Amino acid sequence: MKASVKRKWKKGAKGWLTALPFVLPGLILVSVFILFPMLFTIRISLSEYKIVQGQITFIGLKNYISVLTDASGRFWYAYRNNFLYALVTVPFILFGGMIFSYLINNLKRGQTVFKVGFYLPVITSWVIVSLVFTYMFNNSDRGLINYILVDKLHILNDYVPWLLREWSGNAAIWLMGIWKNIGWSMLIFLAALQSIPRDLYEAAALDGAGIWAKFRHITIACLRPTMYYVIVNMIIGSFNVFIQVLMLTEGNPNGRTSVLQYLLYDKAFNQFQFGEASAIGLISAVTIVIITAVLNRLLKLDTVEKGGAD
Repeated sequence: MKASVKRKWKKGAKGWLTALPFVLPGLILVSVFILFPMLFTIRISLSEYKIVQGQITFIGLKNYISVLTDASGRFWYAYRNNFLYALVTVPFILFGGMIFSYLINNLKRGQTVFKVGFYLPVITSWVIVSLVFTYMFNNSDRGLINYILVDKLHILNDYVPWLLREWSGNAAIWLMGIWKNIGWSMLIFLAALQSIPRDLYEAAALDGAGIWAKFRHITIACLRPTMYYVIVNMIIGSFNVFIQVLMLTEGNPNGRTSVLQYLLYDKAFNQFQFGEASAIGLISAVTIVIITAVLNRLLKLDTVEKGGAD
């Protein structure tokens, strides 16, 4: 018995030693750039961190309590805005990308032109796009929207400070997110559409199925794993919104258009409260994990993949 166990241990150790040269570089990179920063962030979130002096003093959950009970309510506004951003932008990006990909996939000519046109905003710099949207929503006659609504169409009597108001500022951020990301969604769905066997559509046509029936029972069914992928990526992206808030509104008025990443940036690099900033980052990460787990359960992706495998 002991000899058998010993042989198994030797065989296992030999296998690990054989694989180690191939696995070790990846393990080192993961440890240095992911595992260590994650553990250090958790430590800072539970401490008072003075970066200049290099002092880390353990204070327990005080940073979390301070963030969650802030009298100004900036954290809860930022937390709300991340959810609102996801709630507004994800459906438009998801269904818009799906519809546009379906239309492009059925074109006989000009597919490349439309693919490039839709994907161009994705590869355009966030800073450049933010500057364009800042010009569009400028609160004077220099703003494109104010110019059209006041000077040309005479719908409004006075210029509106769009980016200085809570809901119009958030709307500008949402609109920018939709415009910037819908091309990415379109390309993902287009790749998935082109992988669907044509035999399924031909068999459905022989059974008398129309365009809507094919789209509903074949296209949508085959795209469910892709839909899950797009939804999860867009929700994770919703909790990483930063540049457009920094460039468009800076969280004004009074943090009403702020998001978690901007609040984290403000706490860390403007107020030098690294403990609270780390706490905000961890709350954001835990929220993403919970939402992803809930989505996985609701969409029943595991069932879809097993069914596809069968």
